[in-house]
This record gives sequence, C-alpha cells and structure tokens, in this order.
Amino acid sequence: MWLKRHNIFLIVCWLFVSILQAQPVPKVQQLIDSESYREALALCDSVIADETQQSNWAYYYSKRGDVYYFLGDLKESLRNYLLSLEQPGIDNLENRRIKEESTSYAGFCYRELGLDQQAERYFRSALEQAFVLGDSAEIAVCYYNISTTLLTQGKLDESMDLLQKAYEIDVLRKDTSAIGFDLTMMGNALLKTGRPQAAVKYYNESIDILAISSGNYNSLAKRYGLLAEAYMEAENWDSAVIYTQKSISLYSVQSDSVHVANKWVQLARINNRLGKYKEALKWGINARDYLEAYPVGGNMVLANSTIADSYHQLKKYSDELVLRLKNVQLTQDLGLLYELRLAYEKTAKTYDAMNNFSKAYSYAELVKTIGDSIAILETNRATEQMRVRYDAEKIESENQLLQMENEVTKANLAEREAEVRNLILLGILIVIVAIAALTIVIIRSRMKMKVLQAEINELRARIKGILEFKPEEVGIVKEQINDSLQDTLTDREFEILNLALSNKNNNQIADEIHLSVNTVKYHLKNIYQKLGVSNRKEALKYAVQITSN
Repeated sequence: MWLKRHNIFLIVCWLFVSILQAQPVPKVQQLIDSESYREALALCDSVIADETQQSNWAYYYSKRGDVYYFLGDLKESLRNYLLSLEQPGIDNLENRRIKEESTSYAGFCYRELGLDQQAERYFRSALEQAFVLGDSAEIAVCYYNISTTLLTQGKLDESMDLLQKAYEIDVLRKDTSAIGFDLTMMGNALLKTGRPQAAVKYYNESIDILAISSGNYNSLAKRYGLLAEAYMEAENWDSAVIYTQKSISLYSVQSDSVHVANKWVQLARINNRLGKYKEALKWGINARDYLEAYPVGGNMVLANSTIADSYHQLKKYSDELVLRLKNVQLTQDLGLLYELRLAYEKTAKTYDAMNNFSKAYSYAELVKTIGDSIAILETNRATEQMRVRYDAEKIESENQLLQMENEVTKANLAEREAEVRNLILLGILIVIVAIAALTIVIIRSRMKMKVLQAEINELRARIKGILEFKPEEVGIVKEQINDSLQDTLTDREFEILNLALSNKNNNQIADEIHLSVNTVKYHLKNIYQKLGVSNRKEALKYAVQITSN
C-alpha cells in the first residue's frame, strides 16, 4: 500500500516538474511554423523598433532571417542573420544558442549563394560555439555542413574526414537514423568525385543500419536506388539490375508509381548497356505508359530517349524518329535547353542512319545554334552569380562597417561617462574634505564619548538580540566573518545570511532579492556548511561571537 502511494507521489511530482519546465513556443515561432510569414515579419519589426526591447533584438533579427529564407530571399536572410550576430547582447550567456544558430544559418546562406569559402568560415565558427554549448548533435551537423563546402571546393579527403567525425558522434549518441544519413552522404561524396566502388561500401553500410533501425520503405528504396547508380558508374551491371529491382519492389509496396516508372527507365538504360535491347524496350515502354498519367516533365523526356536508344539499336529508325521529334517538342515546351541540344543531336543521328542527310545536317546546325544560346545562358548565369556574390560580400562589408561604427560609438560614450564620473567623484571628494576640515575640530572632543556610547549600545543590542532572538538588532560584519572562514561567503550569500537572521522566511527572502525559493534554500545550505552550523539560531550565535571579538 505504501509503495503504491509512493509511486503515485513520484508520478505527481514528475508531472509538476514537467509543467514547470515546459517552455511556451514564442509567438513569432508559432507564426513561422504556420507559414504566416508576413505576420511574423510585422511582429519582428515591431519588437526591433522598440528601444526597450533591445535585449531581444538578436533573437528577432534571427527570426527575420528565418522568414526571408523561407520566402526565398537569400540576400535579405543573410543580412538579418549577420545583424543578429552584431547585437550588443549576442555574447551573453543566455544568447549563446541564438548566436550559434545565426552563425550556422549565415553559413547556409553563403553556401546557397555559391560562396563556399565564406560558408566554411561561418560553419567553423558555429562548430566552435557548438563545442561551448556541449551539443553533440549540433557538433555533428556542423561537421557535415563544413564537409559539404569542402567537397564543393574539391577537398574530398578533408570532407570525408569530417563526415567520419559526424558519423562517430552519431554512433556514440546511438542515433541510427543520423548514422545512416552520414553513411549515405559519404557515399554521395565518393560517387560525385568518381569513386563508385568506395561509394558502394558506404551505401551498403547505410542500408544495413536502416534495417537495424526499422527505417521506412521510402528511405530504403532510395538507398537501393543510390547503390544501383553506384554499380552503374562502376559498370557492374548485374548488381545494378539487382538493386534497381529491389528499389522497384519497395516503391511498388507504397504504390509510388512515379518512382517505379523512373526505376523502370533505369532498368531500360542498364539493359541497353548490356545489349538486351528488347528487354530494355519493354521496361522503357512500361515506364512511359505510367508517366503519361502525370504532368509531362523531364522524366518523360528521359523515358522517350531511352526507348529511342533501344529502337536505334534494333534498327527501327522510324519508331525511333517519332520519339526523337516528340522529345524535341517536349524540351522546347519545358524550356530545357541542355536536353533540347541532346534531342537535336540524337535526331540528327537518326536522320543520318535513315540516309536523310539533308535533315541530319539541318538538325546538326540546330545543335550549333542552341549551343550558342547555352553559351550565352551560361555567361549570363556566371555574371549573375558574380553579382550575387558581390552583393553578399557588400552586405557583409556593410555590416562589418556598422559593427566598427558601433564599437567606436560605445568607446566614445564610455570615455565621456568616465570623464563625468571622475568630475563627480572629484566634487564629492572636495565637499567631503571641506566638511571634514570644518567639523573635525568641533566634534573631536565629543567623538570619544559617542564612540564609547555607541559601543555600549551595540553590545546591549547584541545581548538583547541573542536573548530575544532578534537578529536584525545584531550587526553582522562580513569581513570579520570571512576572516574566520576557510571558505569565505560571497556577497550574495552574505546578503541572504543577513536576511535570514532578520527573521525573514525563505519566501520573503526570495521576493526581496528576486530569486526562486529553491535557489534561496540552496544558498542557505552552502552558508550553513561554510559556517559549520545547522540552523539559523546557530548561525546567529556564530556571527555574534565572531563580530564581538
């Protein structure tokens, strides 16, 4: 019976503590979560316009950065994250998490703007802050983020080293989901840099981890598909077929027709490479029939091209030509310039195989023409990237200049405040000296009598305080008490001791010095331990005894 009541008591305590610890989600975060971005911006702007809310500006600038990121305005998002990092209170203890997040998110923006070196710098800074926070999950994320920027810069070995560190942290955390993700990313990095055999190893380990963690069908199907692509790059066609079929089976369980159709196209491509053109044709046509039920896109272009490749090898040029011309129209409608160039090129080869050399020449000329258009497009894209990078660097420079101006302003203000303080102190000193010089002669003869009377009164008050337990009448001198202690009292502890000895209870003490009751109890426990006593009365006797000596 007692055990049952005890368990109920523990459950009630746990619920009470949980309620106390629950932190309400800030209003601005609720608006962001509900995708009410304009309302979130308005709320942030109202707080930032309020000078009395300056201590919260770092948080609200960070939230503005989040909103603009979700709205797709990377430059404005970056500007707000940088502004968050420049707020006066950003280095305070309570803002460490905000600083780490804003630093990391600034890195995201730089990475998406193509400024990998700046992104790497901010990610590394976020890593240092994550270490200070002791957040192992965030440390692993920072390692991953840095590795992505290094991979883009062609630093594969260093990138893989950091991915390995993220993996080791997630192993210690026993986070199987994160472990599988790390392994997949390592495989992707190796596949991207032309090392498919090494990628196969990591993809297989990722699949094994997913089996242990009971991962969902979609994740497993996706990883089978990646493994198949690695085998294709390594020209291990039999294994590529096996894992493509496994991927198809899992997508079929979910009735994911689009992914199934895409994997059928992959099977068709593999069979074309193996010379099994009729088998490839079967898979390609099946995929096309499925994809026709969905909006036309790049998947249909690839399916048509794969089927046409099979027709070409089977010398069914008329059937091939129909699909090549269909792809020309599709890529034109979709505005896919690179795919259109490939469609022109393959159509030219089809006409050439049909001995229609005039048409073949005509499409070959179109390949050259669209090549010029692509070159112009790439030039424009490179120019736009340079402009974006310039704008991003300009934002950072402007924010650095603003930060320097703020520092100069604060230094000047501090200097003026110091001058005013010195003048005030000098004035007070002069007044004190003048008053002292004026009164010292008058009161000198009376001083001894007053001092003696004061000592007598003080002694009486102490005796009375002890007898009647009125500690407020007993003067407690901090220096005298600390001189007798090996472990001295802090200012806060001495303040709490005086209040405790003045017959105030813990709730009254907590209200007066703005602390929680639990914190007051914690300080009293430390005070009693330092004094070598067990309660307030013994503490009073100890204090009177020490200060009387």
